[in-house]
Amino acid sequence: MLSILFFFFAFFKMPFDSSKCTFVKPYLAGQRFLLQLPQPWFYGWGFNLPRGQALLEKWNLIPEGVDILITHGPPLGFLDWVPKKMQRVGCVELLNTVQRRVQPRLHVFGHIHEGYGVMADGTTTYVNASVCTVNYQPVNPPIVIDLPTPRNS
Repeated sequence: MLSILFFFFAFFKMPFDSSKCTFVKPYLAGQRFLLQLPQPWFYGWGFNLPRGQALLEKWNLIPEGVDILITHGPPLGFLDWVPKKMQRVGCVELLNTVQRRVQPRLHVFGHIHEGYGVMADGTTTYVNASVCTVNYQPVNPPIVIDLPTPRNS
């Protein structure tokens, strides 16, 4: 059993060169992790791409066999409801990638602060681990997920 603590903290806009980021530990306790940072365009914040083909090309880089997928934002329909807008704001291209092809055991994200929590679809457990509320108050507790032995062990 592997216990993992997840939390996403909202950083205010700051200069950031994502090309200098490297995720150096792709395996932990037999689980294959992958971090992907793009998100649908959001008010000039980091890692933005237009919805549609540009995002799909990034999601297509996610290999099959990933156990734990970490993205900045959610797939459409999973912990992505924004009451103020009365709409879901997740990424449909990410949803299709996660459910139709990659099918990770766990998909962890933040970004939509109002969506904090956990839900599942029978194949994947989705975790919106946003620590902050919509008003950037860091009050949501970290989420701990216990993972059983990897599926190919």
